[in-house]
Amino acid sequence: MSAAHAALEHVRRLAEASAPLDPAPAAEAARARAHVTVTFHPDRPGRDGRTAAEGLAHDGRYRTQFETGTSSGGLDHVMRGARSGWEHVMFGGAYDGAPPADRPRYGGLDLLGHPDGACPRFGSTHLRLRREVLTRCTFSWGDSVTQPSVVGTWDRLDAVLAAAASAGAPELEGCSRSGADRLGGDIIEVQIHGGLRMSDVEAVVSDPAYRGTAVEHHLARACERDGATLAWHDGYALPVASLDEEFRGPEPVALARAVCDRFGHEVIDPEMLGRAAVAIAADPTGWPGPGDVVETLQHLKYVWHHLAAFGYGSSELPEARAAQPSVSG
Repeated sequence: MSAAHAALEHVRRLAEASAPLDPAPAAEAARARAHVTVTFHPDRPGRDGRTAAEGLAHDGRYRTQFETGTSSGGLDHVMRGARSGWEHVMFGGAYDGAPPADRPRYGGLDLLGHPDGACPRFGSTHLRLRREVLTRCTFSWGDSVTQPSVVGTWDRLDAVLAAAASAGAPELEGCSRSGADRLGGDIIEVQIHGGLRMSDVEAVVSDPAYRGTAVEHHLARACERDGATLAWHDGYALPVASLDEEFRGPEPVALARAVCDRFGHEVIDPEMLGRAAVAIAADPTGWPGPGDVVETLQHLKYVWHHLAAFGYGSSELPEARAAQPSVSG
């Protein structure tokens, strides 16, 4: 039995053994419109030097953080193996000792067709998966960082939907939340088993900040080869002067100001944060803070949270599109 099959069967048994719950009144309508989205930053380089977009263009494979050494959530090696521990519990040890490429990928269940995907906290770009992938996914009410107890499979999803309804998730009723509210852990997290390739992808939806850049070039190549659509959402941009230290603390705001100073902008957007991530990894000492690369990148992640919470739909702000780099291979 493969690790993926063992993990699916373990979660299915857990769902069958849980106390029966009445499905949410709107459950069937929600299931009918649901898609899995996998959100990421397309311009962050991994261990092999390739960005996520380049990797998709190269071989069509979406890699795990255990392969790339990058994450928009928490890195396993930084958290001293915490994610490995969560996966051990969630999947009954199915992935213990598994190669990095065999481990699950993570996304969210989008019940509304959000233009920016189910989980904008994790990046500016998402893969919208084909519905046939749903049958090899497991689901939980809440982010895996919380070690959720309510889990299911696509054919055993009632408890997860009931938990979402009990928590007042408005998406079940066809209503959206504000940007800041969408950054929390009240989501239906999806764990995709059996790998993830561009052939599983219906559309790649990215930020217009990447138009005319290498990211667009690589994403277009990946989509063309495997028959996916490349689309653009309304974009994220935020004047640096509008960042509030009360939201994620003073350090990310100081870093955002330094990023704008470095690149000569007054408005931050995803493409500029990607350039900053590369510059920080190359030399973390030239930025506010103690000069530790992990801590500085953590503060940069919080700058992204400002954008995701308050900057959606503002990509046409003055200077937001200025001085974009040209396409390169």
